[in-house]
Amino acid sequence: MLRVLLINAPAREVQDEPIVVPPLGLAYLAAAARDAGHDVSILDAFAEALTWDQFQRRLAGEQFDVIGLTGMTPVFDTVQRAIQICRPHARRLILGGPHATAFRHSVLADNPQLDFAVYGEGELTFVELLEAVEQGRPTAGMPGLVTREGLGPPRPLIEDLSTLPLPARDLLPNGRYRYPLCGAGRMTTLMTSRGCPFSCVFCDKGIFGSRWRARDAEGVLAEIDEVVARHGVKSIVFYDDLFTLDKRRLRALCQGLLRRDYRISWKAEGRVDPIPLELLKLMRRAGCDTLAYGVESANQVGLDYIGKKTTPEMAREAFRLTREAGIRTMGYFILGIPAETYEQALNTIRFSRQIKADFAQFSVLSPLPGTPLYEQAVAKGWYREIPAHNVADKDRLRPVVISENWDEQKLISIVHAAHRQFYLRPGYIIRSLLRVRSLRELGRLVKLGLGVVRYVFSGSSRARAA
Repeated sequence: MLRVLLINAPAREVQDEPIVVPPLGLAYLAAAARDAGHDVSILDAFAEALTWDQFQRRLAGEQFDVIGLTGMTPVFDTVQRAIQICRPHARRLILGGPHATAFRHSVLADNPQLDFAVYGEGELTFVELLEAVEQGRPTAGMPGLVTREGLGPPRPLIEDLSTLPLPARDLLPNGRYRYPLCGAGRMTTLMTSRGCPFSCVFCDKGIFGSRWRARDAEGVLAEIDEVVARHGVKSIVFYDDLFTLDKRRLRALCQGLLRRDYRISWKAEGRVDPIPLELLKLMRRAGCDTLAYGVESANQVGLDYIGKKTTPEMAREAFRLTREAGIRTMGYFILGIPAETYEQALNTIRFSRQIKADFAQFSVLSPLPGTPLYEQAVAKGWYREIPAHNVADKDRLRPVVISENWDEQKLISIVHAAHRQFYLRPGYIIRSLLRVRSLRELGRLVKLGLGVVRYVFSGSSRARAA
């Protein structure tokens, strides 16, 4: 039996984060390792709001056979700092997650204190690696693993997700997680499917692949049973990219929730492909509070450029039906698409209001490593990193595409114009206040609103300075 610690690194600096969600990937790894007989713990330093000094003190005097860390590229500097701190406390130090997957050919060379990197879906590789470490067996050539000897072959995707144990949420600080669109009470996240068959150029499929694999409704309901009974969860955020893809499964899930009468609320995400009104109404009765759609653009030229395979009219109809069913809507919109002009991006902002989205997230198109967009941006000399200007960003610099239609000043200007024109409308503010259901929700709404105001006006001055 090995002593294993899995870590979600601290933030660069402690602040009052509006969104703090469970690191499901670590919880899945912990459950798999524990089922294999190992002594596993999780330190979610981000959720616990640990300073770097506090993080170091938590590890003081501790020794582990294996420490595993995860991280995304935009905040990988925090992971590298954690690696330095963890090295004296681990016989073996392992990295997994999106950054390790995207940079699997160079990650060990760039981080000499690491022993291994896991790429792709990690559960099976991690358990096999722990067994090899425990038994002193060679690890070179193991599927899904990067060693100092080289890169192992890709590990096949996990076809039957029901074979995975449920995430080890008992190892997480569950009372610390929060999400702005959730109601009162404890929240958590669930993932009911993996993979995406679509080909958007900005999307990284490195971990979960292109084939959509879903758990059956009964398996998902069993996990909901656990989080309600064991952890007192009142709100769930489904983290699937394509939660609504299989309508039969979705219907069975909603019917199961209605039979249980848990009275939980939940948020999910999907494409703007049509969902029948009667199914949307069933979702609402089963607790669906908010449905988020990847609209991306109001311009067909932009949608075609990013490979979305949707139309603006599909988005318009999806929002109309969802609103009619009584479900709040959220739209994700992308600004700075190379094929679009500044005026066309303004059309996307207008469209977000025309479809009467309840919430909107506007992001600058980002060429993240491992995506077709990244390869294209680097090849054409379009790749740049500029100061982050998305209200939700936690990174200091954000990769962007600087093309014939977009320079840094335009990108800064458009993203702040989007938030100002959407959120600072008197009618929108009044409607938002009228929807408030509790004092706690009012406080959260006011706090978020003040954050948007500060963001918009600080951004206006930066845009003028640029």
